[in-house]
Amino acid sequence: MRVVFKGTQKALRDIPMKQRKYIFDAIRKSTNEGLRLAKTLAPRDTGDLINGIHRKIIINRGTRSTGFHIAASVEAAPPDTASQVKALSIEFGRRYTRTRRYPRRTGKKFSGFTEANPFMRRTQSIIGPKHKGRIRRAMNKAAKEVGLA
Repeated sequence: MRVVFKGTQKALRDIPMKQRKYIFDAIRKSTNEGLRLAKTLAPRDTGDLINGIHRKIIINRGTRSTGFHIAASVEAAPPDTASQVKALSIEFGRRYTRTRRYPRRTGKKFSGFTEANPFMRRTQSIIGPKHKGRIRRAMNKAAKEVGLA
């Protein structure tokens, strides 16, 4: 799950580091909440799927011209192919339709049928509006302290 606000990134460049902390706290809180919710909604089989759900935070401190960039996401599985295929099969389901629905390298078909269990999409639809509100409140608070509002 990834929520990107380009306007926020542009405004983040102009805010001093002390006030950026409000935004970072909002991002951290949304990411933690998303992680807990995704682990709760994920189906429980052997526990591998739930243990694979993790958060990923990228902080680029940048220069004054490029600006500061922070990106946080909740990932459904580790980056290896087998884990990604499993997570996608659970998220979107699978159905053998006699088309090319298998990796080209291995040649192994994923035949059969599995119902979809969209735990990451549900997490995104629940956390997205909350995250947007948190960011808006943090930006307004920072702007008020700086004297822009």
